[in-house]
Amino acid sequence: MESSTTTYLYTTDAALWDDFLGGSKYAYAYLYSKYAPTLYNYGYKIAQNRELTEDCLQDLFLTILETRERLGRTDSIKFYLMRALRRDIVRKLTNEQRFNHELDTLDFTIEFQYEPTWLDRQISQEQSALLLSELNNLPARQKEALFLKYFDNLSYEEIAGIMGIEQTSVYKIVYKAIASLQKRMPVQSVFLLVALIR
Repeated sequence: MESSTTTYLYTTDAALWDDFLGGSKYAYAYLYSKYAPTLYNYGYKIAQNRELTEDCLQDLFLTILETRERLGRTDSIKFYLMRALRRDIVRKLTNEQRFNHELDTLDFTIEFQYEPTWLDRQISQEQSALLLSELNNLPARQKEALFLKYFDNLSYEEIAGIMGIEQTSVYKIVYKAIASLQKRMPVQSVFLLVALIR
């Protein structure tokens, strides 16, 4: 008999996924509670539509539940789910003709989710606004790669898998994004940004 979702607090992704694949309803509930907020945040940045994001997220969790017998093993649930969610959102946007497979047409918007008093001690409101503005002036692919690398702490390999590009391309995209920010902002602000979003 299964105990509760708390048994999954300190387990590995591989063990949690294996329990889910084995039919554990507690593992499924824990997967949802652990990853749904992160997935929603990421999906909304791509879709810019709450209803579409919620629909895709619900579809994703329903699909993995219904097809778990056919799913493979994974050591990184977050990567697996983010890649699947991104693919579903892009497919639905394509069907709605809001997206034409040109990745830079995505309107990927970055927002800081922070405790204002803590951030205010680190940088001024003016600097914070400048950082956000400059981040959001980057091309969509660069914003998405930076978000996945520094906000979600994914590896370059995982980012490549999610975005459907080569790992060397991810290195170039992240490098170009940081170089672009350095040209438009004081260097210390760029380094502070990278430190803050790690």
